[in-house]
Amino acid sequence: MKVIAKLTVRSLFLVLILHSCADDRAELSPPDVSSLRSPVELIRFDEVMMDIDTADVASGMKRLDGEFGDFSDVYFRHITPLRRGDLSPEEQALAMKAFLTYPLIQEIHQRVAERFSPEVMNGQKEKLEQALRYYKYYLPDAPRPDTLVAFIAQFELAAFLYGDGQMAVGLDFFLGPEFDYQSVDPREPIFSDYLARAYTPDHMTSKLMQVLIDDYVPRPRAGRLVDFIIYEGKKAYLLNKVLPETPDHLLHEVTEEQMNWLRDNEIAIYASLQKENQFFDESPDLVRKLTQPAPSSPGMPAESPGRAVNYLGEKIVEAFIRANPQTSMEELLAIENGQEILAKARYKPR
Repeated sequence: MKVIAKLTVRSLFLVLILHSCADDRAELSPPDVSSLRSPVELIRFDEVMMDIDTADVASGMKRLDGEFGDFSDVYFRHITPLRRGDLSPEEQALAMKAFLTYPLIQEIHQRVAERFSPEVMNGQKEKLEQALRYYKYYLPDAPRPDTLVAFIAQFELAAFLYGDGQMAVGLDFFLGPEFDYQSVDPREPIFSDYLARAYTPDHMTSKLMQVLIDDYVPRPRAGRLVDFIIYEGKKAYLLNKVLPETPDHLLHEVTEEQMNWLRDNEIAIYASLQKENQFFDESPDLVRKLTQPAPSSPGMPAESPGRAVNYLGEKIVEAFIRANPQTSMEELLAIENGQEILAKARYKPR
């Protein structure tokens, strides 16, 4: 017997929802960037530095200057500041010898050598190049680095830009959970669990791209919380676009459980800000507490991750783009008024 299903209003509504979800997935499909080029040269400053003969440190430092030029100068002035005005060349050489033979540096060097073989670092370089292809797709005129210098220090910086927009990565910040960061100094905030969970090789490309995005996206001129929430949301939105295959919890530097909490509590986060009338609060202390890393978000449950409002900012930016699909990435980033984006987003938390 042939059965003919009746198309009821309810079934029609379900069809429309499913069709809409399919369209959303198509929208979220990353663009084809295979034809774009953004090559990166990988340079292992760390290996050459740690290979210096401690019996002739002065010659070794000259070799670093000759091979690495600008980066060597940046490293010895700002990362491991041996070239201070009050140190003679002889004192600099003695300080460098002490640095190279210091037990913690020796351990870091050994861990880095084990974790970051040439093959592994080449894989990291390829991930960065792919991210830069997406970056070029969305921001064709934005500067991009063509050099990545790997270094080690005593946990000074995970990544930074130097010179003419070149990039450097501190491999000591990506040793993974096998390295006990808190044992270095339990009193040091940068070794707290909520930060150290992002010190893994899987986070390297994201950390590098964050540095590039932070440098490019203009900070808000106004001091209202809404402006900073949208500012952080724009950066998170762009990071998601240039790393489309990276899981959200890695991009947001939270646990998978905390990522689920963010998804499940979007309405609660929004309601909390409205209830406390915080969107237009201009307190720098409030902006810092809510948008910068923390164990949890003030005024929210203990299971919330820090910076929960930044996730909300990303959702508002996504809503803005859905409501204004003609807006380019460059145009989006140029809008500094967070209230304008919030209003035009017609945002409804889910």
